[in-house]
Amino acid sequence: MYWGALLEMADKDFLKFETVVANPGLLSLAAEQLDKRVADNPSDTNAIWQLAETYRKLGELEKAAAQYSTLCRLTGQGQLARDLLAVTEGKPQDFVGQDGCYPVPFVIKNNYLADDELSMLCDYVSAEAWENCEPSKVGKGKHDDTLRRSFDLAMPDWLKKKMRQEVVDYLPELTCALNVAGEKFDRIDLSLRSYGDGHFFGIHTDKRPNIQRLLSLTYFFFIEPKNFTGGDLLIFDTDVGQSEDRSFSECFTRLQATQNSLVVFPSASYHAVSTVNAEAGNTAHYRYAVNGHVWEQSSNEE
Repeated sequence: MYWGALLEMADKDFLKFETVVANPGLLSLAAEQLDKRVADNPSDTNAIWQLAETYRKLGELEKAAAQYSTLCRLTGQGQLARDLLAVTEGKPQDFVGQDGCYPVPFVIKNNYLADDELSMLCDYVSAEAWENCEPSKVGKGKHDDTLRRSFDLAMPDWLKKKMRQEVVDYLPELTCALNVAGEKFDRIDLSLRSYGDGHFFGIHTDKRPNIQRLLSLTYFFFIEPKNFTGGDLLIFDTDVGQSEDRSFSECFTRLQATQNSLVVFPSASYHAVSTVNAEAGNTAHYRYAVNGHVWEQSSNEE
């Protein structure tokens, strides 16, 4: 599918895109069939490739990595397979990349907050955080529930201070690992958000000609036990080298909404949040996140 048609579909109705391209149920059925093909013929490199890509779209990254590793061993198949192995193994330092529409590396830190910090944050979103909530906006402060449905909550100062300082401390390592070039950074913005039943964020990019962001981050958390599905981060294969009219494909890496995990990725990539399914109105069952961006010094507006 051409990226233009994909973006048009996403702009009109992200739910249709999920039904057609990113449906976990359909992807799981495809994985079952492809797994049988590979079991019957372990040298079927076409089936192995399709299986690896299906696992990547499902967010089963260890299984995807095993298939990409098999491809590299059987065929020595090109840089793409080796880079996808690096992506799915969580080794951005081994990612080489190339021009054009291509998989996007990312950095994950599991168990980001200490147990007592996570407990304090979950207690906060259980009550106090909702006192001044409002629907999330897009662009220049506009509400558009065809593109985004979520709530903005007040972020506690202790978490904002902690995350900003740690991003600053690790910024040289992050920009190197993700091969993100830029001028000196200007600032870091952070927002606390909740995603309830039917909430999502359609396909978009955080970097545009007048919005010079370098890195984007998402911190996942929720009140246990987990009582929702969806809310995954989908990072699409993108031509991150383009400044305008950036292209992307229907291929993507799904990062599941794992408790207490922080993901950092290039802002130039196209990405989305899959639709959350949860008990309507029960905020204890929502998917929560902190979203942030590292800006270049030359940025003039958000």
